[in-house]
Amino acid sequence: MINWAALGIEFVVSLVSAAGAVSIFALGLRMLAVGAPPHARLSAATEQVADGEVAVSHQRPPWASAAAYLCFAIDIAVVLFGLYLLIPQFH
Repeated sequence: MINWAALGIEFVVSLVSAAGAVSIFALGLRMLAVGAPPHARLSAATEQVADGEVAVSHQRPPWASAAAYLCFAIDIAVVLFGLYLLIPQFH
């Protein structure tokens, strides 16, 4: 006989944890894409290139890098915990 309540709980937990892991990974990618704040862009270092165009270098704030790496570390921990639960030899 199938225990439908347990199957439903497993479905909800799997769905929430998968959506959470994907969301945290997406947040980490977004933090890596953060550029310099608007007031820093105006005073960003510029350099002349051969064509006469001006190249502006934008640096990512340190807090954005730290937040991105923290998100990736949380995702790695979630994946390793999932593997721990799936592989019986680890218990």
